[in-house]
Amino acid sequence: MKIFVGSANPVKVNAVLAAAIETWPDVEAQGFSVESGVSDQPFSDEETKQGAINRAKAALEEGLKINKEEIVYLGVGMEGGIVDLDKEMWSTVWAAVVDQQGSVTLSAGARFRVPDSVADKIRAKVEMGHAVAEIIGEENKNKIKQEQGLIGILTNGFIDRTEEYQGIIKLALGIWYGKSKAKELFG
Repeated sequence: MKIFVGSANPVKVNAVLAAAIETWPDVEAQGFSVESGVSDQPFSDEETKQGAINRAKAALEEGLKINKEEIVYLGVGMEGGIVDLDKEMWSTVWAAVVDQQGSVTLSAGARFRVPDSVADKIRAKVEMGHAVAEIIGEENKNKIKQEQGLIGILTNGFIDRTEEYQGIIKLALGIWYGKSKAKELFG
């Protein structure tokens, strides 16, 4: 099996590998820089979900252009966004799996409250990773997104961004994997 990831970010590629390797020990993951088709900082579940779907479809399309083996290919997209719940900003993540037949499988999760100082910057149209970098004094604005993420800072390294994404991706892959059995059982 080969999985094409809708991002070249090592966090996302590594999360896909970690999520898939137990079931498919020979799995390969290849990242592609593709557009999400949504805002740099999605502001709703709907927009975040659509970004994940768009990334998965684009990754599968890009991967199939250069890979022609007789194996299973999947596209996986992840999108992080925010939602406002009861006057608080919460981080959310969506994952999408697209197979060669065009079937889309989704999962979402890993919600946590965004600190007000970060939320204020996001509301001022600064993307989350860049907002966090500004607040903590990190000059490389992409370093937060490509390493621990806000979750790594909030948990003092207890959970990093790869772990945050891994469970959501594993859930989407698992639902895809079990879909024929689920159809048999539930219709």
